[in-house]
Amino acid sequence: MDDHTVLGRASAILEAVGATSGPSSLAKLATETGIPKPTVRRIANQLVAQRILCRDPRGYRLGLRLIDLGVAAASQLGTAEFAAPYVHELHERTGQIAWVCTFDGDALVVLDKAFAREHSAIIAAHWDPRMPIAAAAGTAAGRLLLSAQPAYVEQVLRSGGPPKLTPHTVTSPRMLLGRLQRVADTGVAHEWEENRLGWWCAAVLVPAPAANYVFGLTAETRGVPMARGITQVQRIAEHFGRELTLAADKAN
Repeated sequence: MDDHTVLGRASAILEAVGATSGPSSLAKLATETGIPKPTVRRIANQLVAQRILCRDPRGYRLGLRLIDLGVAAASQLGTAEFAAPYVHELHERTGQIAWVCTFDGDALVVLDKAFAREHSAIIAAHWDPRMPIAAAAGTAAGRLLLSAQPAYVEQVLRSGGPPKLTPHTVTSPRMLLGRLQRVADTGVAHEWEENRLGWWCAAVLVPAPAANYVFGLTAETRGVPMARGITQVQRIAEHFGRELTLAADKAN
């Protein structure tokens, strides 16, 4: 929605560009943001000049400067230095997709991931670097977010619950609340073919002084047994949490 401020309009344009996989035309951005087309053109061109957006004949795309800013943000969060070795170790131990994310309000933000060449297609097609909780509620990481921040549970239920992506997706409020209670009791969240047939996912919350992180594993059902995968995730998450705590203690 157009709030008629320059910052708000620039943010709305960036979100609209980021929400699509390809370039966004000027007309499409004006329609999606509700901002007049001449204003969209002026602000978008200013963002191009700052390398925050880039432009080609088909429209606007996110620019390379956002990658630099994302790396800087991860570094400030204390994850760039510490998380990558653990993510890659989890991938090497399992051969599956390992990742770490954090919470940004009511959204999940992926900070790092490691995967094999054969997983490149699913990463490109189905992995968003930022996922709002309404879309993520059926994922293992999303359930950890809801368990850690229960104020968002009502928001998800009002929106109709998790989107039904497979026949196994849990959409019933009663069943969802039951799963969240188990997550709260165990500290582990998992799902089996709820988001994509042939895949399961498990995640563990890693509390840290500055923010909460989630270590997770997304695996093919024929790739690694879930019990073994969860054990590996828990072990890696424990080591990562210990290093974050030691780093915080040294900083203080």
